[in-house]
Amino acid sequence: AECAEDYAHKRTLIGKAKGRFCSVTFIKKDGSLRSMQVQPSTLAKHVKGEAASEAGKKAAATRKERHPNLFPVWDVKAQAPRSINLATTQSITVDGVTHAFA
Repeated sequence: AECAEDYAHKRTLIGKAKGRFCSVTFIKKDGSLRSMQVQPSTLAKHVKGEAASEAGKKAAATRKERHPNLFPVWDVKAQAPRSINLATTQSITVDGVTHAFA
């Protein structure tokens, strides 16, 4: 079973990419497989910087508390924020290395 330690490890792997690209494959809520190109540092500019509203910051904190398995990321292709389900993450590719999860 997935636990907070597994989520923290996956968050760290994704975060390692910083301004570079990272690929994450996970199973969406509807059961379909999704592969997403993400750029971790870009999301921070949109939700954590000076431009972020107080309401937005509070909503993000509440969401993180209630859904520890969801990890907000910046979807490079959609140019929009999205969430990755860490509990159903199949693989993370960062710095040319693929980390697979059962």
